[in-house]
Amino acid sequence: MFSGVGLQNRYWLWGWAAFAALNVTGPAAYAQRADENIVKTADDAFGSRVGSENIGLYSSSSARGFNPAQAGNTRFEGLYFDQQAFMGRTVVPRTSIRVGLSAQSYPFPAPTGIVDIALFIPDDKTTFSFIHETRRPTGLNLELFDFKTPINEKVSISADLGGFHIYSDGDQHANLWLASSVVRWRPADDLEVIPFFYFQRSEDGEVSPSVFTGGAYLPPRIDRGVFYGQAWADRSMDELTYGVVARGNAWDNWRLQAGLFQSDLTRPKNYVVFYRNVQPNGVGSLDILRYPEHSADSVSGEARASGTFTNGAFRHTVHFAVRGRDTRRLFGGGTTTNYGTATIGVERAVSELDGWRFGARDRDAVKQVSPGVSYVSQWANVGEFSVGLQKSFYRRNSGKENASPTTTKSQPWLYNGTLAYYATPKLAFYSGYTRGLEEFGTAPDNAANAGEPLAAQLTKQVDAGLRYTIKPGLTFVGGVFEVSKPYFDRDPANVYSVVGSLKHSGVEMSLSGQPFTGLTVVAGAVFLKARVSGLPVDNGLIGKISPGTAPRLLRLNLQYGAPSWKGFTIEANVENEGSQVANRANTLRVPSLTTLSAAARYPFAVGDAHVNVRVQVINLLDTFAWTVEGNSGRFTSSPARAFFFRIAADY
Repeated sequence: MFSGVGLQNRYWLWGWAAFAALNVTGPAAYAQRADENIVKTADDAFGSRVGSENIGLYSSSSARGFNPAQAGNTRFEGLYFDQQAFMGRTVVPRTSIRVGLSAQSYPFPAPTGIVDIALFIPDDKTTFSFIHETRRPTGLNLELFDFKTPINEKVSISADLGGFHIYSDGDQHANLWLASSVVRWRPADDLEVIPFFYFQRSEDGEVSPSVFTGGAYLPPRIDRGVFYGQAWADRSMDELTYGVVARGNAWDNWRLQAGLFQSDLTRPKNYVVFYRNVQPNGVGSLDILRYPEHSADSVSGEARASGTFTNGAFRHTVHFAVRGRDTRRLFGGGTTTNYGTATIGVERAVSELDGWRFGARDRDAVKQVSPGVSYVSQWANVGEFSVGLQKSFYRRNSGKENASPTTTKSQPWLYNGTLAYYATPKLAFYSGYTRGLEEFGTAPDNAANAGEPLAAQLTKQVDAGLRYTIKPGLTFVGGVFEVSKPYFDRDPANVYSVVGSLKHSGVEMSLSGQPFTGLTVVAGAVFLKARVSGLPVDNGLIGKISPGTAPRLLRLNLQYGAPSWKGFTIEANVENEGSQVANRANTLRVPSLTTLSAAARYPFAVGDAHVNVRVQVINLLDTFAWTVEGNSGRFTSSPARAFFFRIAADY
């Protein structure tokens, strides 16, 4: 679909031509794309994403060492959402990770953190925005066009088109385009209905190799500017999410909210490039795995009625909710071909062999419905208390396509409780307990029960901490937590099942705000202890430390702009990730990694347009390190130094 540099240049010209045309035709209303600034808008240091910028300790795929989306903790406008496909900034202006005290306002949480996704809602102003982003030497070119306008006093609409070209120093490329729209309809003053859709197609996405060593040692250092995968071993994906959110006041003291979402992901083409048994000199076996078409689609949502009643200094809120999902996945069936020996970090082109013979794919269908009730009691200036109870009806059918499925069921009671005490206007203490139900996939291909669906398991979390307002606009949050989940592995009979428990306990801290005029600080730290217990550890088959989990994460973001600088700001970002165990035997560690980045941004006006330019140097010192992905043993090199440029214009 795209044609490399030529298309990138055409996007650039088209964007500025449209921008120039609007600059001639007259003013429109002010929009917010140019003002995206994650450091200034971050509530804390626990994790958030705005536009192309992300900040903090956690993300939508990793919080307290686990995946909150896998735990069922994704919320879209506060409502339950089983997300399968990616959604970009055109409909999601902000994603925040809520843990500890900030997670207590969400009814029916599960262990780990809450992924809080905001929906972009058009207002009553007509605006046009254009964004261009580029990163060198490895990175992307992006062009995004955003238009919003009211249709009448009750209806507003947004429409977006965008194109990406992702590339590296070598021959690695990927092309993407997206389209999205959001409509806001207000049939009454106290009611709004918001339908939306987001579609993204990616083509020719050449995959980065996966590196596995042949022993307890790290791969050798490589040139990160060389693409040592294969031009024909690529991926394509279609991602579509659409739905509707409705909310309003039904009658006195009661508010109704509902969301219904469809999220579909299709991978027509999917290769994986492996370098296995890599030796200390970098030579390994080049294997390429190709899958047949994979897909995942889910219908999910929640309906909730919330009643609020006030009695003097007390405020009581009760939530009645039903949430559910119908999720179907088609995966597996891949076949692997060996292409001889090759050296990591060294380009070696091989020709694709014909006649891939795929195996039977796995089908997975999950239906889950969870009615629940939650009660929150707030005592003004003293504290609050909440309890929640759900009954989850879970059913999963799994098996090979064209074969009879295996059914697993679970109907547990799930509950949670929180307590907060406001000791002073500046100091608050909190604590909480949560019990959840989580899926854990299927048994791996090297197990005696390969492909067998694993029963959903109960998980739990306890946490406690404090929040202290050092001064208006500057807040410290500190807490302790422990998340417990079952640990799966192969037992002595090579059956993959629950063989123990996995606990992540730790301390997390956040400092955010402005110590003085002009300086904004977002600083966070988490010290994590990940421990496995059970039969494999007792028998000395594996170590007690869970691989791929950093025992220390430190993040510091600083932004300074004196009032006399007229909006110009400078930024610095320091990240430190502690040394972590790299294999299940606990005989290998990857070294700690510290990176430094710097940036500057400047807003200015061009006619009636509001423009903001940001330049950034990522990994300023070009630090190199290998990182490891959990229990998989897969090594990935850290990103090289890159130069980032962004210009956004609102008109």
